[in-house]
Order: sequence, then C-alpha cells, then structure tokens
Amino acid sequence: MITIDNLNERPLSYSSLKEFAKSPAHYVEYLRKERKPSPAMLFGSLVHCLLLQPNEVSNQFAVMPNVDKRTKEGKAAYEAFLLTADGKEVVTQEQYNEADNLVNKVISEPHIANAIQGCNTFEKEWRAEINGLPFRGFFDGEADDYILEVKTANDASPKTIINDFYNRQYHIQAGLYSHISGKPIKYLIIETTAPYNVILADVDPAFTDLGLKEAVKHINSFKVCLENNMFNMGYEFHMESGAFTIGLPSWIK
Repeated sequence: MITIDNLNERPLSYSSLKEFAKSPAHYVEYLRKERKPSPAMLFGSLVHCLLLQPNEVSNQFAVMPNVDKRTKEGKAAYEAFLLTADGKEVVTQEQYNEADNLVNKVISEPHIANAIQGCNTFEKEWRAEINGLPFRGFFDGEADDYILEVKTANDASPKTIINDFYNRQYHIQAGLYSHISGKPIKYLIIETTAPYNVILADVDPAFTDLGLKEAVKHINSFKVCLENNMFNMGYEFHMESGAFTIGLPSWIK
C-alpha cells in the first residue's frame, strides 16, 4: 500500500511521475523493479561521469582487462578483476576509450567548456514539496543563473531532438527543475554516433511552462490515487469514463 509515509521515505521524482502518467500500476512497477541499464544507457552514464565528475569514474566504473580466460593466468586475472569491480558498472576498454574521446571532443568547444565550467556544483541533490507531495532529484550542473542537463542521443539534429524531447516528456523534467531552482534550463546534447555532433541548447519558456502544467496535473491525479488507494488500477485510471473505445487515429480526417 502506498502512503504518504512511503513517499517521505522515497519521494516522487520526474521519472516516477512520468511512470504514473501512464498508469498507477506503472508507478508501482517502477518502485518494485530492479532496473538494469541497457548498453546505450551504460555508455551515456559513462560519458556523463567522465564529463561532469571525472574524479568519480574509478569509483563508479571498472574497465574490464583484455585477458584470455581460457588460460590459467587469464582466468586468475579476470577473477581478481571481478573482486575489484564489485558494486561498479563494468565497461570494456573500447567503450571507455570511445567515451573518453567523445568527452574530449565536447570540452574542446569553448562555448560548451564555458557552460560546464560555469557550474558551481554537479549532481546536486534537491528535495522539495510540490503541491503537498515530496519530490527529489538531481541537477546535472547548477550555475548561478542556469541549470545544465546533459543528454546523449543517437541523433542530435534539431528536428529530431525537438520531437524526441517531447515524446520522452523532458518538458516535464525541465518544468519541474526550473520551478524548483527558479532558473532557466540548458541542455547539452551529445551525439553517440559519428560524426558525434554536440549541441548546447537553451529551453523555450513555453517548453518549461507546459512541462510544469502537465506535472501539476499528474501530481493532482496522484493525490487522488493516494487518497483513495487506487494504485492497483491500470490505464482506466486516467480515462474519464473508465472505459476505452477503439476509434480512428487522430490524423485521419
């Protein structure tokens, strides 16, 4: 059973609110499920750490040695590596080199290096109450007059990013983060495929305004769900009639 005490122990976040926007059952599954990062997510996390917290890389990641596990020496070296890698994300030397080269390319661009160096803190945790519910999150980077969020993407072309950011509901994240900090959001978008383009983008106020509006809507729905213990419900929770009728797609005229 989800209660306000549960929320105080594990506050809402952008990610969990996004799951609740699908259905209460999605939110419960988000809490229960142990999430294993995909290769793309792991690479993105490595880039993120190398870029913003290079001193933390050795604490969070372990680079697998290139050994022949068929030999006695290779097997011993691999077993020794596993002991040192306990609790860390394991990456290959090739993955590490690719991420390191990408980060060096990113910081070689002066305006991007300035945006990163302008931050006073990285991975700063924040906690706040929004519309009566506890929230927590982390700012990738916080400067005196902006919040910097880092995203990796296969395709960082402007048209693709505009569509992807909306579909991934990053406007809700931007709305929440701007509301909490009182600062505008900047996104540093790093392409993870050749030619490895990099974009530093400001966020239109309309993007954050819509995000905050939708966040408040989901928060109010969450409060209804919490007050009436409706977390066993699926998609029907967000349907006005509680029923679904299959019709024609909205784009058919």
